[in-house]
Amino acid sequence: MLSDEEIINRYQIKPTDKVLDIGGSMKQHPFLKINTLVDIIPPEESPYKKEKLSAEHFVRVDISKEKLPFKNKEFDFALCTHTLEDLYNPFLIIDEMSRVGKRGYIATPSFGTDILYSHFNLTDWLTGGRRVPGIAHHKWLFSLKRGKMQILPKNYPLLYTPEFQITGWKGEPEFEYYWEGKIEYQEIKDLDFHKLIREYRNWMKRNKTKIRKGRPLFFVDNPYYYLKEFIKFLTKRGEGFLR
Repeated sequence: MLSDEEIINRYQIKPTDKVLDIGGSMKQHPFLKINTLVDIIPPEESPYKKEKLSAEHFVRVDISKEKLPFKNKEFDFALCTHTLEDLYNPFLIIDEMSRVGKRGYIATPSFGTDILYSHFNLTDWLTGGRRVPGIAHHKWLFSLKRGKMQILPKNYPLLYTPEFQITGWKGEPEFEYYWEGKIEYQEIKDLDFHKLIREYRNWMKRNKTKIRKGRPLFFVDNPYYYLKEFIKFLTKRGEGFLR
């Protein structure tokens, strides 16, 4: 993901621009002048990292089911970083960003990053010792196709099949999308499971030089990670013991 300074320089954001941040309470933008931060909780109530609000205004909105209380094109720039992949319904807020923002920037984990199998981590509070494709609570995969942001359901049963066991990814860690006027996107639903499989396969073909696959059906992590995790478990260190 671009730093605040890179966002300012690349997209020529002026100090006078009215900037909207969507879902940024968990990680605010300290060097980017935010006019309004929208989220379901303010930074002061974050369960992970409580911070003082750095934006000028905070508006509490459930962005999965509520529209934004702003006028059309009210903001010069809208940004949404590492939020859409977590939502059960990201499409409402995508449409709302198009409506209230003149232009903007979206960042999520890249498709390859978010299907890459994790290393064995016994103290990860999200997964325990399981190896999972990408981040376990993410619900959507993002990529660019024919100039549009393509949004696919992250189907875990499909990703656990041998065909999609990815253990190495040499591509970009982030998916980044800049838009002006309107966000162009394509939603692929998983009701047609065969179509979803085709889309996964097409992505694999387009990125075959950046992918390393695991062994069919089952693969074991490097013994180093097993030793490391059991030591962490015995000494009660690691994320799982910090909550």
